[in-house]
Amino acid sequence: MSRVRTPFLWLARIAVAAIFLGACIAKIRDPELFALAVNRYRILPGEFVNLVAIVLPWIELTSGLAVLAAPARLRAAGALIIAGMLGVFTIAISLNLLRGIEASCGCFSTRADAAVSDGWNLVRNGALIWLSLAVFLDAFRRAFPRPPPATP
Repeated sequence: MSRVRTPFLWLARIAVAAIFLGACIAKIRDPELFALAVNRYRILPGEFVNLVAIVLPWIELTSGLAVLAAPARLRAAGALIIAGMLGVFTIAISLNLLRGIEASCGCFSTRADAAVSDGWNLVRNGALIWLSLAVFLDAFRRAFPRPPPATP
């Protein structure tokens, strides 16, 4: 592994894990306020809002811990789950921007008066998706190394 790649992957793991571990704290502390944040997106049917508000922060916590400290297979799974969540979050924020709905992303704060989502949220999510996929690819390659080519 190159001199640059190893530190980059460690920094990517730390950054992605720290962001998701930090993001889940307010949501776990107050699922009711997070449910309101989810509801402000006006995307999910009401029956699913509470389920998402209760389950999603724990998925963020588990995936963040896996990216930070798990063996390669679990790290790959955590990074792929995070990339998938970021994809969904990006689509949700984009839909709100297109529909003109001004709502906080609910990422790090569950408060209604938190900063409204904007294009910077999309840029941030794009960068995090890229980092998550880099972590995923590295962990996947470590977990499932290619067999050496057969010699004739």
